[in-house]
Amino acid sequence: MIYFALIIASILRFKWQIQETEFVYTIWARVLVVTLVCQISLYYHELYEIKYAQKIFDLSVRIIQALGAACIILAGIYYVYPPFILGRGIFFIGLFLLLFFIVSWRFLYQCIIQKNLFSEKLLMVGSGNLASLIAGEITSNLDSGYKIAAIVDSPSHSDLAKQLSIESCDDYQQICTMAKINRIQKIVIALDERRGEFPTNVLLDCKMKGLTIMDGISFYETLSGKILATQINPSSFIFSDGFRRHKFTLWGKRFLDIIFSAAGLVIAAPLMLLAAIAIKTTSKGPVFFKQTRVGQWEGQFSVIKFRTMQENAESHTGPVWANEDDPRITTVGKFLRKCRLDELPQLWNALKGSMSLVGPRPERPVFVKKLKDKLPYYAERHTVKSGITGWAQISYGYGASEEDALKKLEYDLFYIKHLSIIMDILIIVKTLKIVILGKGAR
Repeated sequence: MIYFALIIASILRFKWQIQETEFVYTIWARVLVVTLVCQISLYYHELYEIKYAQKIFDLSVRIIQALGAACIILAGIYYVYPPFILGRGIFFIGLFLLLFFIVSWRFLYQCIIQKNLFSEKLLMVGSGNLASLIAGEITSNLDSGYKIAAIVDSPSHSDLAKQLSIESCDDYQQICTMAKINRIQKIVIALDERRGEFPTNVLLDCKMKGLTIMDGISFYETLSGKILATQINPSSFIFSDGFRRHKFTLWGKRFLDIIFSAAGLVIAAPLMLLAAIAIKTTSKGPVFFKQTRVGQWEGQFSVIKFRTMQENAESHTGPVWANEDDPRITTVGKFLRKCRLDELPQLWNALKGSMSLVGPRPERPVFVKKLKDKLPYYAERHTVKSGITGWAQISYGYGASEEDALKKLEYDLFYIKHLSIIMDILIIVKTLKIVILGKGAR
């Protein structure tokens, strides 16, 4: 749509009389540069995350902010490489056109998903905790693509159907009938307890009639990007298609670690020098802070960070998680943590190979021992290299309790199951967005 708006602007600017010149032959590349920059700006302004409805005025303001940032970036590109300039008033005509197109399309799309015009209908068998979690994921994400049309549970465990204002039934024998009446093609089995009265024959009948039957835990995993560690059994891991360690994937990860960490150290060198000076001149103690962490196969290594706390911060308290507005954090340290600059020295860990750029965050031995005793499958997160960033970091943020550790474990298990180069690149891109927006730091 952005590309189309700029092409139209070019035609309007030349009054439909475009002659065969070098400009005409190269305009596609110039418009492509503007399109990519605009999309990147829209992405970093979180305009591709449609979780809730927005008023058209608020939506317009956010899009204008994103396009304003895109204009600043393009000005820098044009200064460095003038041949990319669109020129002749095309850019300004195109700017108004693409603003109109984007706002109109976004508002139309929002109306479409609010009315669930193209959402896939689901029939959910069960109304307990798992069913509530699935319903929560669907209702909290406007753009999920699903709509729960009916619930069947015998006996009913909650008022979930009433909360969602949808049809319900307490007779398993009516599953196929309800699916047919509501024109539902997908059935999600979200029973918390499957022992006893499980509608095997009814579901087999539905399957033979062409309906799709999905396991609730797997469906929740797809929706949320995490694995329910407290509800999944070992056989689900054993017979799962995931958790593969292809040698080319591991080689690719190591290649990315070397390239990105080496480039990061070179690019960030001036920032790291300024951070070192600020730490040294504002508080007592060393610039760098080394701490023993648990990595792959529970091997221990020293992680390197900029010191953000007072010297000997744990001399009285012992090992504890950092809390929000932690008094042990220095003024400079607070800024470094907010901007994630304190993590930059860990690029050296990634370059050496003791860590990876992407993976579960390494935890301290004292916490690992405690969490292994309390959280199911916690040891399994050490089957891959620890990372500077990870799926849990971009999905959940900072954790400072056992409850937070469980939530992050669920994301870590999802990452380990679906480990791939593409996923690593996605996590790195999202991490850059979080760093730029300054979210989740503590």
